[in-house]
Amino acid sequence: MATRIKSSRALPIDRKAALVTEESFFERLGANMNTTTGIYNPLDNRTYDATARNRVMKVIDERSSEVKALIKKHAERDLMKTYEEIPKNGVVLYEILHKDLLGPRSTKVVVVGAGFSPTLDLIRNGSSNRRVAAEELARVKDLVVQNPNVFYYVGAFSTTSWEEGCRNILVGGNFLMALCDLYDEAWRTYFPPDGRWRGAARVFDLTTEEEKIEAVRRFARKHTFEILMDELSEDFVFDQLGYAIPIIREAFEQLAAEDRFLRFDTGTRPYRLVRTYG
Repeated sequence: MATRIKSSRALPIDRKAALVTEESFFERLGANMNTTTGIYNPLDNRTYDATARNRVMKVIDERSSEVKALIKKHAERDLMKTYEEIPKNGVVLYEILHKDLLGPRSTKVVVVGAGFSPTLDLIRNGSSNRRVAAEELARVKDLVVQNPNVFYYVGAFSTTSWEEGCRNILVGGNFLMALCDLYDEAWRTYFPPDGRWRGAARVFDLTTEEEKIEAVRRFARKHTFEILMDELSEDFVFDQLGYAIPIIREAFEQLAAEDRFLRFDTGTRPYRLVRTYG
């Protein structure tokens, strides 16, 4: 579980690409929920059945309505086309229900997925690299974290990454939040250090092991300067992508096996990928 991903400069993204990545986030989150059998509730120290029979999915339309209002106010033309192209800042809730021996079923845990984009920039300019601010993240957290007797796990996805201040509001008495983004084709998730995550952290791990290895391989190919300077270490990649060290080492081993001018140096810590000249 990554807790050390460094904040990165947000890469520009256009409307259509932002929409595709937001939709992909919700698809991956939904797939993870479909394979999740239990969710831990730190409030009562119990794990609840999270399979389909005890899980209800709900969609909050409030933020998509906000997007419509902004388009009506700021789009100069092609209002319908703009709405079709732009991400809707969607919010999806997976409520985990449980029935005790006496009484009706009640919600014990809620898993939330929320999308964030610089909507106004995308409407006016068609693209943006403005990172999401802590104020917007806090506003949506207040929108979904409603019941003090329920524990909330919130996965917040930004199409343009996050301002540093967002990391200061991710932990509360009845909620934990994870920050997700797609950086240079690599899905990343930042989890604030907290022992209450337990297995719930896997819900917001958006990539397979094979996808992580391929992402590390792409990252290494784009950082030839660091390789030449002996600075492409496992710690450097972990800080940027947040992937587990064994996965990074596997990718380094593969690259070294494929290229005779690369060597996987395990002689010093941290391990690194280095250039050879003979």
